[in-house]
Amino acid sequence: MLLQLAGLAAGYGPKTVISDVSFALEPGQILALLGHNGAGKTTTLRCVMGLLPPRAGSVTFDGQRFDRMGVADRVARGLRLLPEGRGIFPDLTVAENIDVVAARNVTDGATFGIGAVYDLFPVLGERRGTRAGSLSGGQQQMLALSLAILGTPRCLLLDEPSIGLAPNLVERMFRQVQEVCRSHAMTAILVEQNVAAAMQIADRVVIMNNGQIVFDGLPGEARASNFWHYF
Repeated sequence: MLLQLAGLAAGYGPKTVISDVSFALEPGQILALLGHNGAGKTTTLRCVMGLLPPRAGSVTFDGQRFDRMGVADRVARGLRLLPEGRGIFPDLTVAENIDVVAARNVTDGATFGIGAVYDLFPVLGERRGTRAGSLSGGQQQMLALSLAILGTPRCLLLDEPSIGLAPNLVERMFRQVQEVCRSHAMTAILVEQNVAAAMQIADRVVIMNNGQIVFDGLPGEARASNFWHYF
């Protein structure tokens, strides 16, 4: 297993938001983590990334307990988060965004260097000198995904990457995520309100409701079940 959550519980202040969240992922698997707003999906990602300490349970990555490890150490070991609302530096150019992150994450033998992300997203190469904040929504999301994969990522945490994107751009971006995961044996957790698009590329589906997992299975099993009432 690459990533394993066991009995994870977390919350904010006196409120517990998620409880007894458990699942495990193999390298190369794409998990669609679905559920209505407030179901606990983003809180789960925050716990995995180390942005929110768990109240119970554990997070294990490649056999190593991550529970008390800082965010920077998790990033160094290959865990990456693409946050909701994109994660770019809007006042820097495309090239400056990529150079800043590459300086920290790209070392000799990295899976994705600067040239590799420009190959994956040619439009970013064409707009290297453009201020990131003036890019279209789709281009900003491509840039955000590029920043997430620079270096040697092993697990991508993608929080609502389709927000604000036209349907054709959603399909294209999800295909690129699938291609990256398949070709480099990377695992991904995709938190997404566009259920149909997420299930097109997912190997597995987990549905959350009121902070707990209510379904865990294959996309076909999810489609055959009466899971829609959780949305």
